[in-house]
Amino acid sequence: MAEFLRRHWPYLLAALLLHVLFAGLFGLTVISLSRDTPPPQLAIQAVLVDPTTLAGASGRQQVEREREQQRQREQAAEQRRQAQEETARREAEQRAEQERQAEIRRREQAQEKRRIEEQQQREREEAERKRQAEAERARQEEAERQRKAEAERKRLEEIQRKQREAEQKRRAEQEARAQAAREAELQRQLAEEEGRAQAESAGLLNQYIAMIEQRVVRNWNRPPSARPGLDCKVRVTQTPGGAVLSVQIETCNGDAAVRQSIEAAVMRASPLPPPPDPRLFERNLVLLFRPME
Repeated sequence: MAEFLRRHWPYLLAALLLHVLFAGLFGLTVISLSRDTPPPQLAIQAVLVDPTTLAGASGRQQVEREREQQRQREQAAEQRRQAQEETARREAEQRAEQERQAEIRRREQAQEKRRIEEQQQREREEAERKRQAEAERARQEEAERQRKAEAERKRLEEIQRKQREAEQKRRAEQEARAQAAREAELQRQLAEEEGRAQAESAGLLNQYIAMIEQRVVRNWNRPPSARPGLDCKVRVTQTPGGAVLSVQIETCNGDAAVRQSIEAAVMRASPLPPPPDPRLFERNLVLLFRPME
């Protein structure tokens, strides 16, 4: 209470002076009204009074009136004092209530502030927890990704290694088959060459060429411009079945008509006779066209 009076004494003094002013105005108003009020009208009755008695009665009445006025002033002062005390009490109660409400508000604000700070702290902790969990999950995902990438790399390397081994094996097998084929072909060519040489040594190749030349001569229509001693070299391309594919006169001592007649004779001789030994077959033959006179 002393702290309250010390802190708010200017306001209390101003309120007290204001209440004194109001009380003074109220007292003056009451006195004025009491003076202006006319005395009650009495019925006139003539009484014979002793002047000495009348003077004493008037003095007592004056004293009574002064006492009544004093009493009224004291009552008014008491009422003003009580009103001031009531006003001061109410103001003190209001201020105390205001202080209590302010204290309540301060406490509520402090509690709300603490609640907000605690909520913010919890949110920060939750955010930090989530961040750490997210970082841990990201780290685990990265580790899993790297593990899978490493496993995939090893798998691809293993596949590539197996492919290289399979390719090397396939190439080795191909090379072996090719080598075997080359050796077989070489053996076949050697055998054919040996057989061809044997056939040639037996005169079968000359016999084969002579058969073709005779076939061409038999199919030749001698043109008027052909002269005795005709000697032409003819290159013939044939199929394995003897069908003539092309004819080319390389050298010839005859004119153009003779050349054309020889080409026509070769085409009419198709298919050419087969060789007595298949190993003597030649796709490209060189024939000597020398018809008998």
